[in-house]
Amino acid sequence: PAGTILEMTAYYDNSLDNPKNPSNPPVTVRWGERTTDEMCLTFISVKSPGIPNINTLPFSMTDRGGNSLVTQGIGAEPQVGYARVTGSSGSAPSGLAIFSYRQNGVVVSEAGVPASKLMSQGILDAETNAAIRSGIAIANPNADAAVVSFSFSDESGQTISSGSTTVPANSQIARFLNDDPFNGPGSFSGTFSFTASKSVAVVALRMLQNERSDLIWTTLPVVDPATLAGPAIPAVFPHFVDGGGWSSQIMLINPGNSATSGTLRFADPAGQPISSLEYSIPPRGVQHFVTPGTGEAVRMGTVAIVPSPNMPRPSGLLIFSDTKSDIRVTEAGVPVSAVGTAFRVYVEASDATQSGIAIMNTAANPANVRIELMDLNGASLAATTIAVRANAQLAAFLTEIPGLQNLSLPIQGLLRITSASAIAVIGLRGRTNERGDFLITTTPPVAEDGSSSPELFFPHFVDAGGFTTQFILFSNGSNGPLGGTIRFLSQSGQPLDVKVR
Repeated sequence: PAGTILEMTAYYDNSLDNPKNPSNPPVTVRWGERTTDEMCLTFISVKSPGIPNINTLPFSMTDRGGNSLVTQGIGAEPQVGYARVTGSSGSAPSGLAIFSYRQNGVVVSEAGVPASKLMSQGILDAETNAAIRSGIAIANPNADAAVVSFSFSDESGQTISSGSTTVPANSQIARFLNDDPFNGPGSFSGTFSFTASKSVAVVALRMLQNERSDLIWTTLPVVDPATLAGPAIPAVFPHFVDGGGWSSQIMLINPGNSATSGTLRFADPAGQPISSLEYSIPPRGVQHFVTPGTGEAVRMGTVAIVPSPNMPRPSGLLIFSDTKSDIRVTEAGVPVSAVGTAFRVYVEASDATQSGIAIMNTAANPANVRIELMDLNGASLAATTIAVRANAQLAAFLTEIPGLQNLSLPIQGLLRITSASAIAVIGLRGRTNERGDFLITTTPPVAEDGSSSPELFFPHFVDAGGFTTQFILFSNGSNGPLGGTIRFLSQSGQPLDVKVR
């Protein structure tokens, strides 16, 4: 089975005492000679723990395939660190991680986290109160220490505190923003900004403690102001939910140095307008909106961000959540999505887990969207083409997609989603836990945009203490077959043995 370790010991005897030795007198042999004078008795030891300890793992994949591995979560004491993915041919794959958290034998939360490229500045929505804490993990893969300067700004963009910290070479820090070394306010809503003297890998998370003390985790997007697209590039939230216990909270961030304003336009799955909200955000500020969440019927759709003329486009996050019997049981974050014409999304379908997608046609004309399902070896399993009306949405779990309803389970692979005109995509992942709660998270898509990087990072992972982390690597289709290694490192930068399957 996978994970089995074979150890071999070879004993050589070329003396006269060996009756199999054909030479008299015995001849001296050297390693590597192909001769009958090399007598060998070999003992093979088979160790089958099933779950090896690994700190460096090789990978290889086709241009249509991928790899998946999951930590085992064994033990009460969590292992914390980061992972470094290096491509052997100069290009690393794309990827994501899925954090899963279990309390008292029950899975209470999952969070899809995109793998990270390096950045030297960033801004994120930050919130701290009695129920919510925001946190950040910063991995410094450089040979020199990185000085990280940071500041907290309130919703109006006014700086309320600032400071700096140092991340040693090849090390990582992971802290809540109201803990040392950031020491942010105990009750706060606004933005957290940073600049680093060296390029670093960063991920941010939000932890909600619900009404029965479950800890629910959601990924917070870290926005690099230098890479934010201009107002001419459409930006949307491809999915929102409201009603029937569901509600959606929108957090818009203005990462720039000038004020911005505009309109949030809500539409139903057919692309018909539902409502609109005006936004006005000062520099480094944030503005929050919450849908009513009223009524028994569940309403879904999309949200378009439309800046006022000559205004910069904001970034942000939409979190949709479900409340049952006055208890919030799940949350999922949808980042602002840029549009494109080709995406890949990791999917699974089994008795326990069901992946899905939400696709928005951002064009003013109908779009024929091609959806192809591939397994992790790159083999095509099924394909379909769906007509999506102008500004409309397709949202469905994998086995509900027209043309894919008769798939054989289990499935683990990639959806390749293409269109001649611009679309926006977000992956969905649902599961029902041990007490019957339906949990949902989002899985970030990867655009087939031709970009590549020699390294990719998972700035944070946790194993044990209730946590498992699933690492998924796959090609974005632009670099051909890929190979390389994924290395697991402790917070101090030392190789970290991790049990995986």
